[in-house]
Amino acid sequence: MKCSLLLSLLLIGQPALADGGVHPATIALSNLLPPPPAAGSIAAQRDLQAVLDTQKTRTDADDAAAKADTDRSVFRFADALGLAVPSSALPKTTAFFARTAQLDKALVKDAKNYWQRPRPAAVSGDVHPLAKEKADDWSYPSGHSTFGYTTAVLLANMVPEKRAAIFARADVYAQHRIVMGAHFPSDVEAGHLAGTVIAAEVMQDPSWQQDYLAARAELRKALGLPAQPPLATSGAKKATASSTH
Repeated sequence: MKCSLLLSLLLIGQPALADGGVHPATIALSNLLPPPPAAGSIAAQRDLQAVLDTQKTRTDADDAAAKADTDRSVFRFADALGLAVPSSALPKTTAFFARTAQLDKALVKDAKNYWQRPRPAAVSGDVHPLAKEKADDWSYPSGHSTFGYTTAVLLANMVPEKRAAIFARADVYAQHRIVMGAHFPSDVEAGHLAGTVIAAEVMQDPSWQQDYLAARAELRKALGLPAQPPLATSGAKKATASSTH
């Protein structure tokens, strides 16, 4: 409910172009997302404790799965899609989501630099991350979570038949950032909001439509599905509905 309310507020008043599209380059996440919990606050303490609790219970299998999900690729969702072909067989899909990943990284980088929230391991010596992060790569919002949810919204609109599985996979993908000890839960939640907003903007931007439709057609064909998704509606409405799974 909280995520849905924040999303509706974030989508209000986004700058539209004369042609009716919206350029993702206009998205300033620092103006759209709530700030992270203040250092030393009760919310920040809860955030840290969640990381420590996850660290205590993670298994070798959890570690392996989380490390595998550090790959920022749409093909991490292959299991949710039931996709059995290699990435080389889907060049349009690969290119579209690579472009999406570049957009996400650029937007998230600006937001990270704005808030400059330290990573969990920098906050507490009791945190033992599974991989070392760059010294100047801040924690809020989570870039991987942003990419995961951007990807999930776009995939869910390309292949609505798989929507539930896609979003369940996005949740696991994002949760793995906490398993890694790389992010706090609030970083992940911010990534959820950011990714949903970015996907909604992409789907309304005319400059992305040709690549989106080409990737959708290619992916649906590979999955043996009809060319047109069922019950297709406007991109913004679909993206918003998908984010509230």
